[in-house]
Amino acid sequence: MKLTTFLLSIFVLISTSCQKEGDKTESKEVWIYTSMYKDTIADMTPKLKLAFPNVEFKWFQAGSEEIATKVNAEILAGGTQADILISSDRFWYEEMGNNGYLLSFKSERTNKIPSQLKHPNGHYNAVSIPVMVMAYNSDAVNDSDAPKTYKEMALPKWKGKFTTGSPLASGTNFTTMAMLQHHYGWEYFKSLKSNETIAQGGNSSVLRRVQSKERPVGWVLLENLLRFQNKDKRLKTIFPEDGVVLQSNVMAITKKDGKRDKIKKVADWFLGNDGQKAMVRSFMYSPFESFQAPVGAPPFSKLLKNSFPWTKEFIDKVTKVRADLKEKYTEIMFQ
Repeated sequence: MKLTTFLLSIFVLISTSCQKEGDKTESKEVWIYTSMYKDTIADMTPKLKLAFPNVEFKWFQAGSEEIATKVNAEILAGGTQADILISSDRFWYEEMGNNGYLLSFKSERTNKIPSQLKHPNGHYNAVSIPVMVMAYNSDAVNDSDAPKTYKEMALPKWKGKFTTGSPLASGTNFTTMAMLQHHYGWEYFKSLKSNETIAQGGNSSVLRRVQSKERPVGWVLLENLLRFQNKDKRLKTIFPEDGVVLQSNVMAITKKDGKRDKIKKVADWFLGNDGQKAMVRSFMYSPFESFQAPVGAPPFSKLLKNSFPWTKEFIDKVTKVRADLKEKYTEIMFQ
């Protein structure tokens, strides 16, 4: 009897030790790299903590292109710290998936996302839909003179009046550049350069230049304009007649050793009710039809009818020449 008790005690001790060792190796931290705005992160974090009380959430917030640079560097150094990626350079996610760095993630919620907004193998899924439009300052540009298309910004009449963000810093600006280059060619951007277009920073920088009248017209995300709809009545939104540029804030899970069940549950939370409501409160569209448009925004179906088309050909082409597009853009706009 004493031997049995002794052996049982040893078994319990070993089991407890193994459990403690397992606890040490299983990190409770979840690192999320994202280009979402800081107020969106602040809005989401308390609800995330309620849903996952035993998880410590760590955030790295930056522009999409900065995130891509950081992750690529971490991978070269031995592996990325990030568990979940949420940013807007869809072509980089295609590249990451093709190179085997992203985990396939599918769930009941991802099944309801339209096919054009997700990777067929589950390497990424759209978590929200920003929209690139144009805007002008009505103190500097008369409503009757306001531009109606992206294309006309290459005309001499807009010299010294137009601004964009930099495709080298912002994923949504890269996507817009790639889409317009696909349809209008490099001559369009050469004309923008001749017109002294300022192409620097992200969407917030564009909006500041429009507000200050340094450049009273710019392309900018609709969500940035909607944030000022009750604060700055001078800002007027243009839904370009040649098409708005639909974007995708996409989410992916990085591939790492060990189980990723907890990470999958966190990723799925972003696609659930609390996560999607936070996206809409931040003036982005949800990829799910059951959620209404952001306050002050037109129905998504209306924008969909007047948007540049996303095709597999376009996605594949830009993914292959992503670096070349940036290099050529730099050559035209910054040299």
